[in-house]
Amino acid sequence: MSLVSLLCRKLGVFRSQMMDFIEKLRGQLNAGLPGEEAQFRMAPMARPRMREALAAAPEVRQSAVLLYFFPKRDDWFLVLMKRPDYEGTHSGQVSIPGGRLEPGENHLQAALREFEEEIGVVVDSNCLLGKLSDLFIPPSNYLVQTFVAYSSEPPRYAPDPVEVEEIIELSVTWLLNESAVKRGKVMLSSGVNILSPYFEVAGHVVWGATAMILSELKHILQAAR
Repeated sequence: MSLVSLLCRKLGVFRSQMMDFIEKLRGQLNAGLPGEEAQFRMAPMARPRMREALAAAPEVRQSAVLLYFFPKRDDWFLVLMKRPDYEGTHSGQVSIPGGRLEPGENHLQAALREFEEEIGVVVDSNCLLGKLSDLFIPPSNYLVQTFVAYSSEPPRYAPDPVEVEEIIELSVTWLLNESAVKRGKVMLSSGVNILSPYFEVAGHVVWGATAMILSELKHILQAAR
């Protein structure tokens, strides 16, 4: 067998294994979600449950985010982003690309639009794998729907410099590694320090709603592998 034939064969096996993982993930996303119990494994101390928080909310605003998988170096990766510092609740935090719904939009349309605006990547809606459980964020009164999609190729980023300070790539292997889970003090936008679990990703502290969403995803990935 020639070297070219051997490389093509190995590439074919790799692509087959990668797509097998995607189909397993799709199956897990549509087989029933672990929900709030999985989310709360990474919740800050004293965070209220969603039913309690929604009942106390003066208003509920709708938003959507997109978890985007792509293959790289024999692994699957997710796209996260660090927001710049500004006068707001989520200043400087690592988050999942997404944002609030605009008039006339549904949640999926908002997730795809926000991802394109923030990251500069157009996501094919045919590559949608499913959804995670909704999550309410009390500090901003947003009820978040999380969508999951994939690409068979690494994306070419063109981030919005106003919205995105840094793009962060999180590997599935690292997300599933318990060494990524830490516990310590994090600072709220009010300046108050609280104790919270968090994921350490490429030197960044990933906590709060983002960590809770990733916690549910982690549970699903463990079942998909």
